[in-house]
Amino acid sequence: MDRFNLIIFDCDGVLIDSERVANQILLEMLTEIELTLTLDEIFKIFVGKSMSQAIEIITNMLGKAPPDNFSHEFHQRVLEAFDSDLLPVTGIHDVLSNLNIPYCLASNSNYDWIYKALDVTKLSSYFVGKIFSAEDVQRSKPYPDVFLHAAKKMGFLPQECAVIEDTPTGVKAGVNAGMTVFGYAELTNPETLREVGASVVFNDMRLLPNLLSQ
Repeated sequence: MDRFNLIIFDCDGVLIDSERVANQILLEMLTEIELTLTLDEIFKIFVGKSMSQAIEIITNMLGKAPPDNFSHEFHQRVLEAFDSDLLPVTGIHDVLSNLNIPYCLASNSNYDWIYKALDVTKLSSYFVGKIFSAEDVQRSKPYPDVFLHAAKKMGFLPQECAVIEDTPTGVKAGVNAGMTVFGYAELTNPETLREVGASVVFNDMRLLPNLLSQ
């Protein structure tokens, strides 16, 4: 694996299978405020977006702002659901156990979400001191800020880094950071990841070590 000196993992949808959990809850909450969308539409519109970006989209679609407590309520419902419903992405424990180069996590999610998710899925021990959130920077993905911040803190240049992302928003952020992006397409249309610049697209996390070394 001498092509890269640092692997930067996104969190939601890459390490943890949270997209299904979170988007089902978002669907229910949007229905409660009379914004009717299908689960497929939720995935296409909101996956990869920060909460502030999601609220902006909801406001535009609804024609008015959602209730003031919408973000907090969504956050609380998802964290509660994590305890019973959240699983790690298939194969990610094996991948992390066998990586022989530095790696870290850089996510649009906030820290309490990340810590809760890693704890429930027993991934916390892999990322001690190696977690970076959009809370650390001025702009969330698709801006490159959180990836550049992570690389700098870990001591590497952007061109030394590979990013593992599962959404167009995240892929754009990695490309904008000047990094090589691997698109994980288990739940995402592979072509949408290629179109925004993913160099490699794959749908089984267990393939990642070989892909990184090719």
